[in-house]
Amino acid sequence: MDKPVSNTVRLVFLIHAVIGLIFGLGLLLVPGRSLTLLGWVPQWVQLPNSDLSIPGQTFVDPLVTRLLGAALLGLAYLSFRCWQDISRSWRAALPILEFEAIYCALSVAAFIISLFTIDRAMPVAGWVIALIFLVFFLLWGLSWQQGRKAS
Repeated sequence: MDKPVSNTVRLVFLIHAVIGLIFGLGLLLVPGRSLTLLGWVPQWVQLPNSDLSIPGQTFVDPLVTRLLGAALLGLAYLSFRCWQDISRSWRAALPILEFEAIYCALSVAAFIISLFTIDRAMPVAGWVIALIFLVFFLLWGLSWQQGRKAS
């Protein structure tokens, strides 16, 4: 018989849902302002050979940023549903844990690649987000291994 998912894993699902909801809503509803608030784009950009400045949000692609927000909201919803229902059995939770671990690993890889390919410093928020992905990768990976042993 399939054992129930531990309360620790259920808590990780809930925390993931809350973080995804916060970041996802911000990026979906106010993409430029969210990225400015995170320090990803500067508030003002000085035009070359000019005394004029324009808002840094001018350089934000709102569609791509909103798509990222929508993806984060979708993942937040999935985590919420797992916390609520699916996580009651390891058999149902395992594919989702596997997906989450792989997604977070690829996200950390994207940050590492960006460190070597972008010719500007990573903003503090970028380091915080990379750390969040790394922590979730470890939590999802450990949960995935725990689930494989339990089922």
